[in-house]
Amino acid sequence: MRIHWKRLIYVIFICLYSGLFFYNFLNPFNNWFISYIYTIILIIWLGVEYYEKRLFFQTGLLPMALYSWPLRSLFALFFYSSFIIGISTIAWWHKNQIGLYPFIQIIGLALLVFSIYFRRRTFKGKRITEKNISQFYLSILLLVSSIALGYGSKSLIFYVIIIGFPLIYLQRRYEFKQFKNFEVFVRDTQKNDKIKEKNYANLWEKYIDKQLKKRKKK
Repeated sequence: MRIHWKRLIYVIFICLYSGLFFYNFLNPFNNWFISYIYTIILIIWLGVEYYEKRLFFQTGLLPMALYSWPLRSLFALFFYSSFIIGISTIAWWHKNQIGLYPFIQIIGLALLVFSIYFRRRTFKGKRITEKNISQFYLSILLLVSSIALGYGSKSLIFYVIIIGFPLIYLQRRYEFKQFKNFEVFVRDTQKNDKIKEKNYANLWEKYIDKQLKKRKKK
């Protein structure tokens, strides 16, 4: 396996810097330690995703040209604002804390670890299926739920349910619809009843080319 040294060094630097920064930032406040561990695990995981060049908010099972960038941007805004709200809850917004420390935070930490494990399982299968896509977005749902609990934030619970869950549902629906359209194209236009793994790239190119021609006609 080839090691990308520049990317690896960057990830290590970010993780070490973040560990020191958030320790100094959160240490003066009460009930901070479990949330600090949560933050470091989250950052390390994001670093691994960056190193492996995976799409964080979308599966990456479809070609980049077919993804909805507005949906991805909205979810990115939601995710990073959730992180800020969580950190702010510990540092300044004490009335927003759920309480029951450390039990709520430990549940959030466990949920984060499980969501990462569940997400990694999604990429083991080579074939794209409804199950793979659904598993991925379920892992994202568990992840954003863990943020509210990991930081013990009352407002984040509502923020995640009202904003996060619908965005996850829309992304899952959009991606599955794209794949279903692709299957119809392969079956009806290419007269191919089975999509073989080795033919994915070639078939996607034909499908995208067809989509671009449709847009030009409009």
